[in-house]
Amino acid sequence: MNDKQDTIQTALSVADILWPEFVLVDDHIFFAWTAPDSLNMEQWRDSTAVESFLNHTHVLDIFGHDASIEHDPWMNKDHPDFLAACQFGLVWAEAISTKLAKDFPGRSFFVYYTAADDPIVRFHQEHTEEIPWLKAEDWQAEIDAGSVVVHHVRGALWTPDQLGRLSK
Repeated sequence: MNDKQDTIQTALSVADILWPEFVLVDDHIFFAWTAPDSLNMEQWRDSTAVESFLNHTHVLDIFGHDASIEHDPWMNKDHPDFLAACQFGLVWAEAISTKLAKDFPGRSFFVYYTAADDPIVRFHQEHTEEIPWLKAEDWQAEIDAGSVVVHHVRGALWTPDQLGRLSK
């Protein structure tokens, strides 16, 4: 894999990020590390707003890196650490999509990866009568360029019938 061996503790830390625990608070779903103890919905426009805000994570905030610069835009987009964070963010968004579908098979979600000036991954449930945090049709150029990815997760990855057939 690489010449330098990473520790098993590093692997476990990354596994906890890639395959996160989620918490349900007042019918809202959050990363365990961002979940509030309770929700005062009067502080938020709607459920999409609270979930998409509290569930957004800057990839470079969770790892040590040398991509910072002292002036706006604050990140060196050509730095190997920035480029690695972008790659990780893409994988992480897909992993979160899979884990949400596994943990909450009766719900639908939007999972986003954006890399405009800092790679960010966020998610929220698809709430009836609410506009998604990002409407894909408004970001088609960025989606085509790969700087924005939108996963629309709808229910379980496998139905019970499909799982039964797979185990035979």
